Amino acid sequence: MLWNDSTMVPVLLVTGPIGVGKTAVLREADSLLIEEGVCHATVELEEIARCWPQAIEPSRVSFVYNNLKALWSNYAAVGATRLLLSALVEHRSEVQRVSEAVPGAVITVVRLHAPLAVLEQRLRLREPASPDGEIDGARWWTQHFEGEHPEDYLLESDQRPVREIAGDMLRLADWLT
Repeated sequence: MLWNDSTMVPVLLVTGPIGVGKTAVLREADSLLIEEGVCHATVELEEIARCWPQAIEPSRVSFVYNNLKALWSNYAAVGATRLLLSALVEHRSEVQRVSEAVPGAVITVVRLHAPLAVLEQRLRLREPASPDGEIDGARWWTQHFEGEHPEDYLLESDQRPVREIAGDMLRLADWLT
């Protein structure tokens, strides 16, 4: 269904373990939407959570979603009608926080997947001086996603060009034909 209802805000949330390519796919999806003239905003929740000193849990979660609410209000005021979002989603229930921050949100969750060996290799290249923390995180998230499935769609992110993955993701969400 291509989106026409002005009261609904299509939100495409990309998740997956550390090193799976969320940022790369999100940026490529952003480029594809720009090429098609689709009004949208792109946000990485991790980026809008950066603050020092850090808010302490559970207020950190409220801090992040309050930031998203403010950003979305500003984006919508200048014409954005859709939201591309990346986040580590531990449970499907967390998606409700996005709905609270983005009134009218209709959320599609796409989880990216790659074998753990691929994630470890990517993280060693990305963090050559000290990859151990990121690798431990990738292992935890990979194991977590084996038991928890917060996604509507699962896409493989290894051995495929990022542009192809982003295009598939946008088509699954009915954002592109």
